Amino acid sequence: MLLAIDIGNTHIDLGLFGNEKLLSHEKYPTGPPDDLPNLPTLLASPPPREAVVGSVVAGLGDAYAEMCRKFLRCPVLQVRGSSDWGLQIDYDDPDKVGVDRLAAAAAAHSLSAEGQAAIVVDAGTALTVDAVDAKGTFLGGAIAPGLHMGIQALSDDTSLLSPTELSPTAPLIGKNTAAGLSSGALYGTAALVEGLCMRITEKLETPTSTFLTGGDSSLLHPHIARIDIWDPGLVLRGLELAYRRYAS
Repeated sequence: MLLAIDIGNTHIDLGLFGNEKLLSHEKYPTGPPDDLPNLPTLLASPPPREAVVGSVVAGLGDAYAEMCRKFLRCPVLQVRGSSDWGLQIDYDDPDKVGVDRLAAAAAAHSLSAEGQAAIVVDAGTALTVDAVDAKGTFLGGAIAPGLHMGIQALSDDTSLLSPTELSPTAPLIGKNTAAGLSSGALYGTAALVEGLCMRITEKLETPTSTFLTGGDSSLLHPHIARIDIWDPGLVLRGLELAYRRYAS
């Protein structure tokens, strides 16, 4: 059993793998290991024999890697941008790329048909749209505010706009301020994704598969015209792939 830990700015995803298959996937608010109430159960019978940790939050990656070493007494890989992802990294500084982006890109490339490029949309705290060419080169991508970040920014910087809960059934044409904010965030972000994917596909000039992942992907998925694979566990799969390459 392999425990994969994806530490994001808003959530921590825990995945258990057996025989290269994702057996369970749990999500918690981002915080130190002591804040995860179900962690002892997850690490119990049978305990994972290996662990991989990826983090975009300073300090938390070290804390979770140390926790795994202490309680599981197993090999632990803490991935970085310069880790072996099975990709060529065409980026100014690979260690400046979020490991979640590289993990998702590695998983998408492994799931794409031979000769096919991949576009990876990760709808999290930030929205990222990344490209991997058919040869497995991570080309970089675009970064925009995520759904909730955009609404929070409007609330913080205006006196009459308040935060609102997002709904996948928000009306396109809002009849009040809250509905207008939901529409702008939901349908505006979906349109942004569609436009970026269209432009990136044209630039790649090759058959392309589009992947969607991230904590807000379930909200966006019904409103994006073309998604080939929706997989909330895509980053975890990429971490598992990185561990296998490390252990081989």
